[in-house]
Amino acid sequence: MVAFLKRLDSGLIGLLNIVVIVTSLAITGLILFLVLARFVLGWSVVGVLELATLSAMWLYMCGAVVAARNHEHLVVDFLALSLKNPKHKALHTLAVSLIMVVLSMFFLSLANDMVAWSIKRPQTTAALSIPLIVPQSAVVLAAILCAVYAIRDAIVAAIAVFGGTPHKSEEV
Repeated sequence: MVAFLKRLDSGLIGLLNIVVIVTSLAITGLILFLVLARFVLGWSVVGVLELATLSAMWLYMCGAVVAARNHEHLVVDFLALSLKNPKHKALHTLAVSLIMVVLSMFFLSLANDMVAWSIKRPQTTAALSIPLIVPQSAVVLAAILCAVYAIRDAIVAAIAVFGGTPHKSEEV
């Protein structure tokens, strides 16, 4: 089961990395085109900013998931670095992990409310009539995956605290 979850995680992170790269290139290309079109050619191209914004939503949300998965999000690590006892470090990691689970559940709740609102009152973008559920789906995906990774981290931290094994976030 653990091997299956590791393969699933590897495939998912590979897909997310591709989305991050593609959306980064899309934003760069679209904004460059928009600036050149407006200021060099004098054109006003409709919809380019909408596509760049849509790409940005997917970039930000997928980037947040990649950061959460790799433990590379912003942290205040003064306390974590000052702890020397491995048991205290494991307890600190468990406390942080449980806080992240609670925050992830709140994020999931907000995403659920957003989707419910989108279904109740569907809206589209002004120029290209793209349903707003398209960029909002990036938020939903991020909420789900951040919750999954928060639960993973809490399980690993609990095993480290109660199972007596050293904390290794790469185990699950």
